[in-house]
Amino acid sequence: MSKPDYVEIVEEIFMKTKDKATKDFNYLGKHVVRWDAISKVSGKPLFTADMINLFKNPVFVYSVRAKYAHARIKSIDYGEALKYPGVLKVLTARDIPGINDVGYVLPDQPLLADKKVRYIGDTVALVIAESLENARDAGELVNVDYDPLPVYTDALQVIDLDTLSEKEHVLIHEERGSDVLSRYKIRVGDIEKAFNEAAVIVENDYRTPMQEHAYLEPEAAIAIPEPDGGVTIYAKTQCPFDTRRAVSNVLGIPFNMVRVIAPALGGGFGGAEDVGNEIAAKAALAALSLKRTAVVLHTREESIIGHTKRHPMIARYKHAASRDGTLLAVEANIVLDTGAYASLGPFVGWRATVHSTGPYKLKNARVDLAVVYTNRIPAGAFRGFGNPQVTFAVERQMDLIAEELGIDPVELRLKNILRPGDRTVHGQLLDHGVGLEDAIKRALEISGWSRKRELYSTLKGASRRGIGIALMYHGNSIGAEGADFSSVSLIIQRDGSIIFRTGLTDMGQGAIQGLVNIAAEILGVPPSYFKIEPPDTASTPDAGPTVASRSTAMGGNATLVAAFKIRQRLNKLAAEMLGCVSPEDVVIQAPKVYCRDQPDHYITWKELVEQTFWKGIPVQEYGYYRAPPAEWHEETGTGHPYFTYTFGAVVSDVEVDLETGVCKVVEATVVYDIGRVVNRTGAEHHGVGGYIQGMGYALMEDTVHSESGQVYTTSFSTYHIPTGLDIPERINVDFVEAGFIRGPFGAKGLGEPSIVAIAPSIVNAIGHALRNKTSNKMLNKIPATPDYIRSIVKKTNLIR
Repeated sequence: MSKPDYVEIVEEIFMKTKDKATKDFNYLGKHVVRWDAISKVSGKPLFTADMINLFKNPVFVYSVRAKYAHARIKSIDYGEALKYPGVLKVLTARDIPGINDVGYVLPDQPLLADKKVRYIGDTVALVIAESLENARDAGELVNVDYDPLPVYTDALQVIDLDTLSEKEHVLIHEERGSDVLSRYKIRVGDIEKAFNEAAVIVENDYRTPMQEHAYLEPEAAIAIPEPDGGVTIYAKTQCPFDTRRAVSNVLGIPFNMVRVIAPALGGGFGGAEDVGNEIAAKAALAALSLKRTAVVLHTREESIIGHTKRHPMIARYKHAASRDGTLLAVEANIVLDTGAYASLGPFVGWRATVHSTGPYKLKNARVDLAVVYTNRIPAGAFRGFGNPQVTFAVERQMDLIAEELGIDPVELRLKNILRPGDRTVHGQLLDHGVGLEDAIKRALEISGWSRKRELYSTLKGASRRGIGIALMYHGNSIGAEGADFSSVSLIIQRDGSIIFRTGLTDMGQGAIQGLVNIAAEILGVPPSYFKIEPPDTASTPDAGPTVASRSTAMGGNATLVAAFKIRQRLNKLAAEMLGCVSPEDVVIQAPKVYCRDQPDHYITWKELVEQTFWKGIPVQEYGYYRAPPAEWHEETGTGHPYFTYTFGAVVSDVEVDLETGVCKVVEATVVYDIGRVVNRTGAEHHGVGGYIQGMGYALMEDTVHSESGQVYTTSFSTYHIPTGLDIPERINVDFVEAGFIRGPFGAKGLGEPSIVAIAPSIVNAIGHALRNKTSNKMLNKIPATPDYIRSIVKKTNLIR
């Protein structure tokens, strides 16, 4: 069967350019000022909340949330709230005209709780008032009669780690008959034989925390009722087409009656995925109910309680190795806590399973993973999507194995890493585009690994230094999780300027600049010729969700296809106008267009574009790309889960005060194989930003619940994220470009991978600084706070 034309185009461009150095391109890989950088630093873009003043006479919607983390609702009385000044209406589940559900993957999450609440963020009623203050005050007058139920805030209250069997308890989701949401496994080789033949067996338990996205912009949505009964919504959402689907379901109207526009976004990291659906649906429900513009605006406290978090993990890992350090087998039981609702938990669990053995050759594996409900804030999408949790465990195991064998942790890793021609634990052949070994060597060189490792091992006293390494790989795009396509529109205007449209969002990550660079390189015009229009379900093509590091790989391919088709038409016309030997001889280096052998005889870009209108040659194009179908066998955990992988090596250099337990990262080095670097400025910033966010995950961040399910960390005075004082003196960022044939010019992705291996590299460095075998094994959970490190120091008598 022949390949689709979009696949042939992407592969043709890769083959033509794979040996071309990135420095020889005009726009790819250059330090380009991103399209919105100047306007953002000068405060010009309008974020959703900035737009409220543009609408006359809006109403404000306040969410009345549950007082209990787990309880049945006996009745809701909002009579007193209706009497409060300025209150116009109170809505409950009975007022929803469509389906009362905003579950992202499963229909398990009501927009408005009707029968029971499952965490303290559940919304039981919406108070609509003339002002937000009045709505909040009236919310206190909504009286809900609850029948409290037992609260579970630890996944091990629901499931047994040894057997992964569900414990007897009062079900949180009795309608499902179980609080184990999903299970995944890997079964490869002969585990029992491998462990019997092992020279070394290392086993340990691991815990990772519930991390908050902490994006700059809290959630906001503005809904405007339309004369035809539809609704237009401006919302903080990183997936406007998914938001449209959710709103359509809640309102019971077709997709084409719901228009969602995503203005400038102040961060997302995955957190703006399903909460965008919820706030948009609440605003739309109020707007159509009162026939007035309606606003939902979260405070920071509402934001922290109201949007999903990173799944906490509890895991037990056991590795077997031979005397020379060859990994023989791995066993693991892994539990992910998805909180009160599924959100994207099933997909997070599956991705965690895929990456649960790390970037290593392993012929024998038994991995079981369960995703369970608790009464904590729901967990969902977060940069890395399940991979940072399991990578923390795997990379800690690698250091413990190396210590047990008495060999350098780098040597152990180099002996076992995936290289071109190897197969992953799932049996997937990696026949090209694997740059992990080069990334390791580059990271060692930049960080001064050998010199520092030897020097730090000799230091004594209460202030210690340590250096640690961790590796990662990460499947890009959606893979076997779902429909994996993307699209863009390119429209050249008669003056030569270009409009770029896509449903992919730029939530601050700068990915759209990479797509513009690709289009600029193909067309031969500077990136400054492009205007990027915001995602709008009424005018931009559905490009799939902005998740999973798919913007560059998938959106980039769609961009490449659209630009390629336009460029072919322009080349043919230019060859006729200039008398070139063939269209292939046409050079476009805007503003000049000329034949390759006659650079002084040229026409301008504007003249060429003008002629397309006179000649009836279309200069608008829709670009589409669909990833190759993924393959996954549920019973064995084998197949081809992703079509391309990013690889990376991270080295952290830390200083640990044994008397206080305070750990400070002094220097960091990250080297990623992201294929062709298409947006160097953006990639470098991702390397830095991913490291800092991962450092917070490693050392200080956790969403703390009380036993009754209340959240203690609802502001940045109690939920700590890295500040300027915590950031390392230097973060070195470099890249390896092992290109992949089905990426645009060989590019892969970096958004998600840039956080994956940070935490284990830091904790491995702490372990090196402590220089004690017992202490090293006790470093099995994050965040590694001063109290935690100090407790290990005391227990192992490292300092008296």
